[in-house]
Amino acid sequence: MNKKYIDNFYNMTLQNDKYESSTLSLPMTLIHKHMFNKTELFLKEKYNLLHSHIDVMAALYFNGKVLTPTELYDALVFSSGGMTKVLKRLESENYIVRELANDDKRRVLVSLTPLGTKIIEESLDDIRKSKDEFFKILDKKEKKQLRDILLKLTYSLS
Repeated sequence: MNKKYIDNFYNMTLQNDKYESSTLSLPMTLIHKHMFNKTELFLKEKYNLLHSHIDVMAALYFNGKVLTPTELYDALVFSSGGMTKVLKRLESENYIVRELANDDKRRVLVSLTPLGTKIIEESLDDIRKSKDEFFKILDKKEKKQLRDILLKLTYSLS
């Protein structure tokens, strides 16, 4: 988005209190779209994966590397059909395995394979480098303030 249009938006909306929430939500939307699209393109090119694949692997990685599909639904925003499709793809690439639980054969456990762990660690490091570059315009204090505000907003979602 061209800076001129952003300035026009702020000049118009800041004159009217009813648009206050728009002055907060538009930047978050633009930043999200920019970061998402840039990362999605990178993930497709380098790993032949989508955000949804990385999201599932990251949920496993940061939560003990073994979860049930239901726990994965809770950790992510997915439909059961969408989750099944993602799990099948990750399993076909040997990034995860799905096995029946020893204590309850009706329960399936999803876990990262060593290859999946390697890929998620590598991709998260690549993504981090890109995000570091994006946020380098903020100093340490600004990053902490933004982190605190975003955490507060994120907690309000649950």
